[in-house]
Amino acid sequence: MKKHSADQHQLWQGPAQDLTYTELCNALYERELMRYAKTAPEFLTGLPKKIASLPFYIRRCASSILSHKSPLEMDSQNASWIGRQSPQCPAKEQGIEQIEQFYLKHKKLALIVPVYQNQLAQETVWLDSVDEIDINGQRLHCNEHGWFSFNGTPLTDENSDKFLLKPTKSLMTAACCGHQWLNSERKTPRVLSLRELLLASRLNWQNFAKPFQP
Repeated sequence: MKKHSADQHQLWQGPAQDLTYTELCNALYERELMRYAKTAPEFLTGLPKKIASLPFYIRRCASSILSHKSPLEMDSQNASWIGRQSPQCPAKEQGIEQIEQFYLKHKKLALIVPVYQNQLAQETVWLDSVDEIDINGQRLHCNEHGWFSFNGTPLTDENSDKFLLKPTKSLMTAACCGHQWLNSERKTPRVLSLRELLLASRLNWQNFAKPFQP
């Protein structure tokens, strides 16, 4: 019987990787349990199911991180990617035309994309994935951040402070490392969600338009 890769880590890891795997799992457990502890009362009914599935997703995430080839450094004790932060948010390097050209050519489901947000002068780049495409309307839907046109423009009031960008190394580095800027100055990186860490472990740094091949 074929086992999931998350259950095979001891088959291919040495002592150092075993320690890293354990550190990653511990950091992820601590992070997720703290997040669940802050769950609003109206969402408590679904909490037992989420906690029951947590071990599976944490093992999967830790194994994916260890097997992933990335130019970034992994801080296993905090389950965070580390990379050089640009003095200013790299989102400003892109124009509408180059964003539109990219999505006209590379529109596909499960594509991992960067979403830029500017909220009260705080700039953040989030990792998301495409889960719906409307070719006739020349728009696509990101799982967490809603509908955007192919040129990156937000299409609803709910995501009006966001913009879909073309994936580049500088933007994906910012998203994976949780880089933030406030009034154009670098601030302490944010902590990525478990979902974002899983997306980061699927990135093909050689070609963001193609899926990662383990």
